[in-house]
Amino acid sequence: MTTLIVFVAILACAWSAPCVHNNHADLTEEHVINMVIEAADFNDDGVLDDLDLANFLTRYDANNNYKVEKVEFANGWVSYYHDERAFAEHVFDFLNTDTDNVLEADDIPALVARADTSGDGKVQVSEMRIFLENIYNAC
Repeated sequence: MTTLIVFVAILACAWSAPCVHNNHADLTEEHVINMVIEAADFNDDGVLDDLDLANFLTRYDANNNYKVEKVEFANGWVSYYHDERAFAEHVFDFLNTDTDNVLEADDIPALVARADTSGDGKVQVSEMRIFLENIYNAC
């Protein structure tokens, strides 16, 4: 009976977990964060501006409709960074500030506001690193 209770408790915990960070290529969180920042900072100036973020999101727009749906984002994230699909969907949900299940240009100002901890209207690489770490920690 005790074994059954423990088994059910383990299943309940597994089912209630919103996401799992498990990387198929054995990349660490730090490695993936570095890869994301490198991909997002197109001009390598240490600042992620609106254009950088728009270009970064564009890479996930598989059907080229200027909107990134959750499935597109998850497919791209899994392909680029080899994380579990549930984690990729968690990242999408974290980025989708207006909860319309689409990432588009209108989401960028709110995304900048969430990541910009200094309040200067710019997202420094160090701020993006913290923002991404928060996504991982919320998993």
